[in-house]
Amino acid sequence: MFCPSCGTGVQPGQKFCTECGGSLVGASGLDPADSSPTPPTGMLLPPPNLAPPQPTAPATPPTTYPPDQFAPTAALTVVEQTSPTGYEANPWDAATTGQWPAQGGDTSEVPLVQAFRITPLVVVAALAGALGVAASLVTVASFEVTGDIVNKQDYRLNDFSSNLTVGVIVVAVLLIGGAALGATGRRVGAGLSGGAGLALAGAFGWVIGQVTALFDGQEIALLGGGGNFTLTTTQEVGFWLAAGAAGLGVLAFVLSLTSGGADGRPVINPAIGVVGALGTLAVMVGPLIPMNGAAFGDNFSNDFIPPATLYLRLAVLALIGIGGLIGFLANRRWGSGMALGAVSVGAIQWVTAIGESGDYPLGIAGGNVGATDFAPHIVTTIGVLVMLLAGAGGLLAAAQQRNAH
Repeated sequence: MFCPSCGTGVQPGQKFCTECGGSLVGASGLDPADSSPTPPTGMLLPPPNLAPPQPTAPATPPTTYPPDQFAPTAALTVVEQTSPTGYEANPWDAATTGQWPAQGGDTSEVPLVQAFRITPLVVVAALAGALGVAASLVTVASFEVTGDIVNKQDYRLNDFSSNLTVGVIVVAVLLIGGAALGATGRRVGAGLSGGAGLALAGAFGWVIGQVTALFDGQEIALLGGGGNFTLTTTQEVGFWLAAGAAGLGVLAFVLSLTSGGADGRPVINPAIGVVGALGTLAVMVGPLIPMNGAAFGDNFSNDFIPPATLYLRLAVLALIGIGGLIGFLANRRWGSGMALGAVSVGAIQWVTAIGESGDYPLGIAGGNVGATDFAPHIVTTIGVLVMLLAGAGGLLAAAQQRNAH
């Protein structure tokens, strides 16, 4: 039997041609009741040039999996996009470590802000500040003369210079407060504490030198006046408290150096450091410039000031120079804090000397040799102003860098 449309062979009972899809119902010789149909007339063979039927590909059975091989997926949830945080991918947990990823710049060390803890700097700074304040409240030195001349006098800090007590109290606050900030990971605080330690050491070193000059001056005056006398000089409790505070102040500076490395932030503009260093040199040189006919060599040796007093006076300027130069040339927040701490007492002495605040307001390191008033030399004034502006400018630039990141 064949399809009447295309001549393809078909089976009995087939209703549609598998090749052309034509209906086979009612076609001649395809009656389902006829068991021996005959091919239609003229269609004994398939038409020429017709393609043979193509075999169909066997159906691929569906792939099956074990029932528990894949867990069911969660329902699709649309999450609204949030603004970027600015941190690198997968930052560590700040709540656990107290530490955040660095935001550009020097990443050699990530800045750490942490809970307050007792550190060696905190202990030393607290002791130095306490001893310094105590020394400012008690008698530092005394002398008593008996015989043909009777005299007895006690000396406290303000008897040597009327701006010393306030200077010591302010620097003690900076010393302790800076160490407390440093103990929370803020390195500017550690630098401030170290610089304040140098300022405290310089102030009390100068006082110790003045005590030496006081005792020598009294002895020379009594010997020049003749007569019988007995001079008794006493270094009172305040003297030893001052000496202890000076030593601890230097130790605080040494301990603060451990915080002077990389802090994970960009360095401050080096130009600020250079300007600050020049201001520091001006502060060191200004009090050494002789006035009113005095000689420059009188700063190092003369007939009216004991050598120990001269050397301790020079030590005041050297300590300011150490703190200022190291601090400014570090070009970091730590360094700016150190420079400001180092000049703190000097700044108080400078402003009180200019305004003549108090009965006897001597300038930095006791003022200039040969000076007849309290006004500091213009070089000293320029130096102090430059140090203060450069230190404050460095901290402001550091704050702007931090906000920018």
